[in-house]
Amino acid sequence: MSGNKSKNTIPLNPSESEDLFDILYKLHYPFLLKIAQSYIPSKEDAEEVLQDAFMKVWRKKDTLNSDDNITGYLYRIVKNTCLDFLRSKKHTLSLETNLLQQKNLLNYNALSNETASHIIEKELQKKIEESIALLPKKCQLIFIKSRFEGLKHKEISAEMNISTKTIENHITKALRHLRIHLKDFLPFL
Repeated sequence: MSGNKSKNTIPLNPSESEDLFDILYKLHYPFLLKIAQSYIPSKEDAEEVLQDAFMKVWRKKDTLNSDDNITGYLYRIVKNTCLDFLRSKKHTLSLETNLLQQKNLLNYNALSNETASHIIEKELQKKIEESIALLPKKCQLIFIKSRFEGLKHKEISAEMNISTKTIENHITKALRHLRIHLKDFLPFL
C-alpha cells in the first residue's frame, strides 16, 4: 500500500466508503479468521484481533489504491496484528508457563520424597473415606463391595437381590460424586 495519493486512489464519499468496507469485511472475514486462528488458538482472541485489523484498515481507507492487492494487504495487516497480539501476551504466557513448571516441580519433589508421599497418601485416603461416607447408604455399600472388596456386579446383584443395572447406576453415581469431591485434590480426575 502506498502512503501517497496517486491518480489511482479510490475517491469515495463517506457512505460509499462504508458500503465498500462492509463488502470487503463480509467477503474476506471467513478467510482472515482462519488465518488469525492459525496464529492464535483461542477463537475469541482471533476474532478480537481480526476486529483490530479491520479497524486499522478502516483508518487507512483513504490511502487504499485501486492498483493494490487488497487481499494481500488484508493478509499482511491480519498477520501483523496477530504478531502484535502475541508479543503483548508473551509476558503473560511466559509467566503462566513458569508457574506451571514450578507447580510441576513442587509436585515432583513432593512425590519423590517418601515422607511427603506417605503424608499425601494418608490425606488422600482420609479424603476418599470422607467422600464415600457422604454417599447414600445403599450406594456406599455397593461402591465398597465393588471397589474395595473386588466383587463383580453379578455377585453384588445376587447378594443384595437387585439388578445389575441398578448396581451400575450406583457405581456411576458414586464415581461422579467422588470426582466432584476430590477435584481439588486430584485435578486430573
